[in-house]
Amino acid sequence: MHKANDGFPINVDLVHKMAYLPVKLAELAETNPTDALELLKAWGKGTKPITHLWNDALQLIAAAS
Repeated sequence: MHKANDGFPINVDLVHKMAYLPVKLAELAETNPTDALELLKAWGKGTKPITHLWNDALQLIAAAS
């Protein structure tokens, strides 16, 4: 994977997070559907930036492991 802005006019890291956030939310929903739904609602309402949603999802997945 490229580093963020590795010669590209867009933040590749952010694009990756946006593309794979649904995968992480689905993974989280297997063990913690309530928190997964809260993150999904925050994403839909635009109340949290993608990076925060991504980090929250990863932390909750790790906590469930």
